[in-house]
Amino acid sequence: MNKKLWGGRFSTSTDTTMERFSESISFDKRLYEYDITGSIVHAQMLAKAGIITEEEANTIIEGLRKIKHMIDEGEFDFRIEDEDIHMNIERKLIEIVGKVGGKLHTARSRNDQIALDIRLFLRDATVEISDKLKKLLEEIVELAEKYIDVVMPGFTHLQHAQPVLFSHYLMAYYEKFKRDRERFLDTIKRIDVLPLGSGALAGTSFPIDRRFVAEKLKFSKISNNSMDAVSDRDFAIEYLNDVAICAMHASRFAEEMVIFSTSEFDFFELPDEFCTGSSIMPQKKNPDAMELVRGKTARTYGNLIQMLTLMKALPLTYNRDLQEDKESLFDSTDTIMGILDILIGFIPKIKPKSESLEKSLQKGYITATDVADYLAKKGLPFREAHRIVGEIVAYAEKQNKQLHQLSIDELKGFFELIESDIIDVLSYKKAVDSRTSYGGTARENVKNMIKKAKSELKQPDINDRVECPRCGYPVKIYKNPIPTVDIIIEVDNKIVLIRRKNEPFGWAIPGGYIDYGESAEDAAVREAKEETGLDVELKSLLGVYSKPDRDPRNHTITTVFVAKAEGTPKASDDALEIGLFDKDNLPQPIVFDHEDILKDYFSRL
Repeated sequence: MNKKLWGGRFSTSTDTTMERFSESISFDKRLYEYDITGSIVHAQMLAKAGIITEEEANTIIEGLRKIKHMIDEGEFDFRIEDEDIHMNIERKLIEIVGKVGGKLHTARSRNDQIALDIRLFLRDATVEISDKLKKLLEEIVELAEKYIDVVMPGFTHLQHAQPVLFSHYLMAYYEKFKRDRERFLDTIKRIDVLPLGSGALAGTSFPIDRRFVAEKLKFSKISNNSMDAVSDRDFAIEYLNDVAICAMHASRFAEEMVIFSTSEFDFFELPDEFCTGSSIMPQKKNPDAMELVRGKTARTYGNLIQMLTLMKALPLTYNRDLQEDKESLFDSTDTIMGILDILIGFIPKIKPKSESLEKSLQKGYITATDVADYLAKKGLPFREAHRIVGEIVAYAEKQNKQLHQLSIDELKGFFELIESDIIDVLSYKKAVDSRTSYGGTARENVKNMIKKAKSELKQPDINDRVECPRCGYPVKIYKNPIPTVDIIIEVDNKIVLIRRKNEPFGWAIPGGYIDYGESAEDAAVREAKEETGLDVELKSLLGVYSKPDRDPRNHTITTVFVAKAEGTPKASDDALEIGLFDKDNLPQPIVFDHEDILKDYFSRL
C-alpha cells in the first residue's frame, strides 16, 4: 500500500530511487512562509464560504502557525518522502491537529498552490530588487555630483574617441539601471495575479470566494482562466529576463572597472575592501568583486534560457517538468541581489586618478572631431572637413605629436582658414563644454541631469505608501492615488445601497476599484453587476471626489456615476445586504464620504 497523501490509487510504495529523483523539498522549502500564508487565507475563505466550520478553520490556522514557528526555529524535519513543501506542511498539520487538517486541501490543488507560492515569492523579491536599485541610483548620482569637474576619455571600439565628463559616464549607468527598475516594477503587474482557486486545471465545484482570497493576499487581479493559471510561467520568464538585463548592465560596468583600473589605463583607484591579493605576487590588487559580477551574470543568462527551454513544448496544463522552474528563480534572485549589494558598496568608493586621466586625455587625438566641427563651421562640408582632419592626424603621427602640439602654421598648411581660435578647440576641457546638445556631456547639461535625477529619486518610495487591503501592495508601486468608482443606481425612484461585509462596516454606495486598462465607465458597470446583480445603464457623471482621508484604504479618488436599472438587486461580492432608500430614510452608519456624495446627489434632483 502506498502511504503518500495521494496514494489511494496505488497498491505499492514509491521506489526510493524515484523519491530521490522527484523530490523538490530540498529547494522549495524556501517557499514555506508563502505556502503557509496562502494556506491560512485559504482556510479562512473555506470557513467564510461555509465549506468548513469556523472552528475547523481556527484549528487548521493554529496548526499552520505552529508549523511556521517550528520551521523558523529550525525544529521542522523536512522529509524527502513527502516530496515538496506543500505535502511536508500538510503531513505535519494532520499530525498536529488530526484529521481536520486534511480538510485544508479542499477546493485546491498543488498545481494552483505552487503557482500562488511562486507569485508571492517573486512579488516580494521584485520589490526588494527595486529598493536595491533605487539605492544604487542614489549612489551613482552622488558620485557624479562629487566629481562633476573630472574629465575622462570616452571610447568607441575601445579607442580614444571624445572627451567626456566622468559624471556623464556615470549618469549613462544611471539611465541603464533606472530602466531596469522600471522594468521590474512593470513586471509586477503580470506577477500580481491570483491563481489560487483554479484547482488542478478546471476550477472547482465548491462555492469558493476568490475575491476574498485576492483581498487577503493583496493581489490586484484574479486569473481569468484556470488552465492558463496553473500552466503559466510567463511572469517568471519576464522576471528572469529583467534580472538578466540588469545583470548585463552591471557586468558592462564591472568590465570597465577591471579595464580602467589596470596599469595600462590607470584611470581609477578601486576600493581595497572590494579587491583581493595574489597568493604569490605581493604587488597585485585584483578587482575580484568586479570580475565576479561579470562572471555571475552568466548564471542569470543560463537561468533565463533554462526556463524558456523548459516551457517551450509543454502541453496544457500542469506537467511535472514545472518542478524545475524554482531553482532558476531562486538562483537568479540571489545572484542579482548579491550583484546589486556589491555595486551599492563599491561605487561610492571609486576614486578617479586625475594625473593619469590628464595624461590619457593628451593622447589619442581625442579632439579630432572638434577640429572637424571647427572646419565645418568655417564653411567646409563636413565630409571634406573629416578628410582634412584625417590628414592632420596622419601628419601628427609621423611627427610624433598630439594635435595640441602642432603649430598654427602647421595646421594652416592643411586649410588656410584655420586661425588662432583653434587653440580653444584643441582643449579637451573646452571640447567637453561645447557638447551642449540635450543629453550631451557639457558640464551644465550634466548638472541639470543630476538635478533631474535627484528629483526623480525623491519621489515617494515603495515603502512610503499605505497598503490597501482591497487592491494590494503592488498598487502602491505603480498606481498612486488608487482610482475607484461609485455608482448611484436608481431603481423605482429609490437608490441602491449595500451593507458592507468587510471593514469598515456600514452602508455604502456600490463601487470599487478600476482595473488595469479599464475605463471608469466600464469599471462602474462591472462593479454594479458584481455587487448588486443589476444590469445598469449609466446616465450621467455626478462628479469626482478627491481628498486624502476620504477612504481609509487610500482610495483617495472616486469617480461617481449615476445609473438606472430595473429589477430586484441581490447582494453579492462585497455586499452582505442590499436595500432601496430615498433621502428621507437613509440607513446608518454610512461609511467613507458617501453621505456627502449622497447629499450632493439629492440636492441636484
